[in-house]
Amino acid sequence: MRKPTKGSAIDQLEYERLSLSFKAMGVGLWDYDIDADILFCNERWYEILGLAQATHPITSIEAFKPYIHPDDLEIATRIDDAEVSELLAKNEHYRVEFRIVRPSGEIRWLRSVACLIRDSSSHHRRAIGCVTDITEFRTPEAGQASQSSEAQKEPAPTRNAVTVTGSGGGEIELTDKERECLRWVSAGKTAAETAATIGRSARTVEFHLRNATRKLNATNKVHAATIAIRLNLL
Repeated sequence: MRKPTKGSAIDQLEYERLSLSFKAMGVGLWDYDIDADILFCNERWYEILGLAQATHPITSIEAFKPYIHPDDLEIATRIDDAEVSELLAKNEHYRVEFRIVRPSGEIRWLRSVACLIRDSSSHHRRAIGCVTDITEFRTPEAGQASQSSEAQKEPAPTRNAVTVTGSGGGEIELTDKERECLRWVSAGKTAAETAATIGRSARTVEFHLRNATRKLNATNKVHAATIAIRLNLL
């Protein structure tokens, strides 16, 4: 999503709202002009890559390639004209999971989801999407290490659930399964994809997500994931 031009008050306000929403979910935004090979990414995208936007600007796929894991270079950067045309025609999303290598040498798993459009002014094909760090889901040891670190800061009340105080003053308790399903929602997974990943049925996943949505007084599962992140439940 490109930053709106100066003077467009409504677009600027919408951009800021969307940026704050995605920031709360911990995802980075990117906007790629396929035909011109021009890439724009927001600050959170650079943070996920372990880079400083001011000193390491990435404005093309070629500039992005050095930070992609060599084994995932093809899947992360491949542009198939037939596939792009099909996605545009069917209005379907593009999804891919791949690894990046930060300047420190640390390897992280990312999930990238985007929609494809044809720019009304340039008529160029564009992919506009977001990227999420899903390392803790792809490498269990990373997730365990993260949970261990958090536990040292503030022990969880119980082994099977986490309780926090909501904005209204009441207590909100989410089970481990509800939190696990919400984590996958925040990573862009559908209920079916989550079910396949955790070895449960889609109906079971939906059951946990409905419960979590109700407990968090959210309007939908994505809203529930955003609230859970804000309350440090994930």
